Amino acid sequence: MPPGRRFNWRFAIVATLVVTCLVTLANWGRPGAPPFSVLHNHQVASWIAWLVLSPTVFVFARKYPLSDGSPFSWMGRHLLIGLGISSASLAVAASLRVSAATLMQVPDEIGAEFALGPVLVSRVATGLLIYALTTIGYQAAASRRIARERETVATRLRADLAEAKLTIVEGQLHPHFLFNTLNSIAALVREDARQAETMLEQLSDLLRATLRTNPMQEVPLDEALRLAEQYLAIEQVRFQDRLRATFDATAAARKGRVPQLILQPLVENAVRHGIAPLESGGSVHVVAFVENETLRITVDDDGIGFGKAPASCASTGLGLSSVRSLLSHLYGAGQRFHVSPRSPSGTTVTIELPYRTAHA
Repeated sequence: MPPGRRFNWRFAIVATLVVTCLVTLANWGRPGAPPFSVLHNHQVASWIAWLVLSPTVFVFARKYPLSDGSPFSWMGRHLLIGLGISSASLAVAASLRVSAATLMQVPDEIGAEFALGPVLVSRVATGLLIYALTTIGYQAAASRRIARERETVATRLRADLAEAKLTIVEGQLHPHFLFNTLNSIAALVREDARQAETMLEQLSDLLRATLRTNPMQEVPLDEALRLAEQYLAIEQVRFQDRLRATFDATAAARKGRVPQLILQPLVENAVRHGIAPLESGGSVHVVAFVENETLRITVDDDGIGFGKAPASCASTGLGLSSVRSLLSHLYGAGQRFHVSPRSPSGTTVTIELPYRTAHA
């Protein structure tokens, strides 16, 4: 019985009866074999004994898998356990036959298991073989189930990662953002050609980064910060004094490796969901530092608050769940991604990653 499943007693009883009949028929025609009824009663007692002991066999099979230790230690451990359970099965079978013979008031015509000699050795060896086949079958079924579960998890993770990759690209090429940016550039061409040119360069850098985006690739945090700064600089032209942005990252933090374009969707969420709904606007503050070999990055905004933005400000870009999925794929349990409300208003997004530099 593989881990996590209940023991199917109904199937086990039916299987035991079928095996009993087959073994009885296989031994019935042998020279010197007892009558069919006696042989059948003997087999029933023997297989019922194994049926009763089967949960114990499964316990030891689950407790001592082949992957635990060397093959020789596994074999030696199960050999000793098998000898004990085989002897126990003989004792249980003998007790069942004696009880049945007493109830039916007939003599027990097969009692050779406990006679010293080849018959006893044969019975113990047969029991040891049954134990070995049961244990190997159980562990094979358990290994197959575990492999199937791992493949299912891996398939789901691959699908999540593919979705995260697609969502990242879609988020960076969001038509609404491009449309607003191009409109702002068009308006600046007549008023401030130099600033319009600067915005075109910043937009070009963002689009270039999008086209070469690989979510699995790591870049120095300094590069991710520059792209986030360019994005916020473009948005500041649109929002003017309604949007303020600050960046505070230590020199060590700037050398740390992070997923490519991981910051841009976070600041985009802060602007679109937090700042844009407020008439007075707000600020976005990005902080990064290294502590105990951990790179800690926070993106704060003092906007309306997470989940409170009106439907008109909804975004089809990269969601926080996709960021969380991407970080989980890349760093597993070594990462931490947390979204929390900020007092008195706003949202704080915290990312913690193992600190690695370009040299590492």
